[in-house]
Amino acid sequence: MIGKIIDMSFTDAFISFEDGTTLDIGISSLPPNCKIGDTINFNPKNIELKNDKLINLF
Repeated sequence: MIGKIIDMSFTDAFISFEDGTTLDIGISSLPPNCKIGDTINFNPKNIELKNDKLINLF
């Protein structure tokens, strides 16, 4: 799934996907050297979710 990094901290990143969902994932699940505004191809099924809820910020 294609998504854009909309916010980051030292441990987490918020990814906004094309289908309108937003997911908070750990930085360790991202490719190296990612920054806010980068578009990434990400498969959310490959990560362990800390919380089973997707967040829709908009």
